[in-house]
Amino acid sequence: MFFKQEYIASVETNPSILFFDLEMTGGNTRYDEILQFSIVDLYKGVVFNEYIKPRKCKSWKDTEAIHHITPEMVKDCFTINAHQATIKNLFKHADMVIGYGIENDLRFMKKDKIFVGKNTIIYDLQKSFSRVYSNDNNMPSLKSCAQYYRCPNLGKAHDSLIDTYITVYCFVCIYGLDMPKWLKDIVEKQKSN
Repeated sequence: MFFKQEYIASVETNPSILFFDLEMTGGNTRYDEILQFSIVDLYKGVVFNEYIKPRKCKSWKDTEAIHHITPEMVKDCFTINAHQATIKNLFKHADMVIGYGIENDLRFMKKDKIFVGKNTIIYDLQKSFSRVYSNDNNMPSLKSCAQYYRCPNLGKAHDSLIDTYITVYCFVCIYGLDMPKWLKDIVEKQKSN
């Protein structure tokens, strides 16, 4: 039988908490593909950030206007297949995987056979923030969450790495955690620009 102190001591001091975001050619998992995949560790910072060459999609004008990832930018990149083992290994060993509005991201990951570990907690910050932000069923945007928590400008929105930074910032604010040093450094760098 565990006593409270023994139980607390058995929990890792720095569990593996990963944040992620994807940019895609569109929202249809049947036809569209991942263009950028970013993973950030709460304690270590960026652990994976790559542009990805689609296997079949050659053009994505509608979403290109949003995330500004052009076919030219990814033409010499690897496809998702080259990154699967790395991404799977990160997610397999994570205690918790967090994103913002991740339902579609998870569908794209499933399509590409990228899964999290069996005991990994998957957490959508958008659902928690929606309870704070509004009483209706509307899911607030990441921009709304960032504005609510006064997130400084961390860079160009709709870049999966920047969106992941914003998600970490909002998560830390929502739960009253200490800002990780790597994120403090990014915030300070952006303020000085």
